[in-house]
Amino acid sequence: MTRKLFISADIEGCAAVASVHALAPDRWEWSAARKWMTHEVVSVAEAAMASGYDEVIVADGHGNAHNIDPDALPDNVSLIRSWPRPMLQMQGVDEPGVEACAFVGYHAGPGSPDSILSHIYNGAAFRSIGLNGEACSEGYLNAALAGAYGRPVILVAGDEQTIAEARTYAPDAEGFVSKHSIGWRSQRSLPPAQVCRQLGAVAQRAFQKPLPAPFVLSGPFHLEIETVSQGSAEMLSYLRGVKRTGSFGISTQFDSIEELMRFIAFATFYTPSGVPAL
Repeated sequence: MTRKLFISADIEGCAAVASVHALAPDRWEWSAARKWMTHEVVSVAEAAMASGYDEVIVADGHGNAHNIDPDALPDNVSLIRSWPRPMLQMQGVDEPGVEACAFVGYHAGPGSPDSILSHIYNGAAFRSIGLNGEACSEGYLNAALAGAYGRPVILVAGDEQTIAEARTYAPDAEGFVSKHSIGWRSQRSLPPAQVCRQLGAVAQRAFQKPLPAPFVLSGPFHLEIETVSQGSAEMLSYLRGVKRTGSFGISTQFDSIEELMRFIAFATFYTPSGVPAL
């Protein structure tokens, strides 16, 4: 069977990305930031190919999900772009032949206030997400979804607080510190090209180690969300099984992580027109 690596890629944890000015196409540094993100993904994909993987699947998981330059990717690297999609940043992890996952450009969750650009999925939609009493980062929930399919996370790249958080869901993964947070909106890093070389070397080491156990959580899965908008919490509580827990809070329960992720995707992207505002 073809050996596949799955890469879930974000941008806030990439080297040199330092503020909201790098995060969207209408902002002045986005064109540079998308190159930095692309190059970090390429460095990991090339390391995977050099380590015996036949194919790499990359899910662009930031903003409008049109950040990674498809023309810059090596052969046999497929790219998942745009929204909506039911598995969010993990779309494709369930494909046959996927052995393991790498998280590139990741950031910490909202429980790490001094980590650069920390948030969960959509900072304009959610203040926080909790699962069975655990405050979640994107990495935590994404690793749990991967674990439901038996795929372990073997590499995490981001700032130092992101790597510290990863010990809760991928204790045996290689952690690569791509940058150092000074605060929520400032960082220190080496030049992106140098960081990419270092990341590629760490990735190759990760890919040559025996696979660790996947991160598997037991259900039922009790989900708590604090929304940014009071109206969002009100309207989500109209759905069957969703309870209002406060002005901005809701809670609900699922039998599987897959169902839970579909709900988060719905809460993130639903519009009456069916076309998410990107």
